[in-house]
Amino acid sequence: MSQERAHDLAQQCTELVRGGNDFPDIWTTMLKRHPLVDGIPQSKMLGGRAVLEIRLITGERLLFDGDARRFSLG
Repeated sequence: MSQERAHDLAQQCTELVRGGNDFPDIWTTMLKRHPLVDGIPQSKMLGGRAVLEIRLITGERLLFDGDARRFSLG
């Protein structure tokens, strides 16, 4: 489970949200049972912006910024 796989997951989720899917749909259909995901989404403030943070088994965090409509690694 390398960083490349976590990066790929962030890219796939960003493509889904930009394709019209909302976060609850992406959580339910892709993230909730994904082998890299280690926990449930939590609301956080990051740089003055509200984001959802999902911990990954790699120690990284998958961040969803709804205003920017993108997922990234933190």
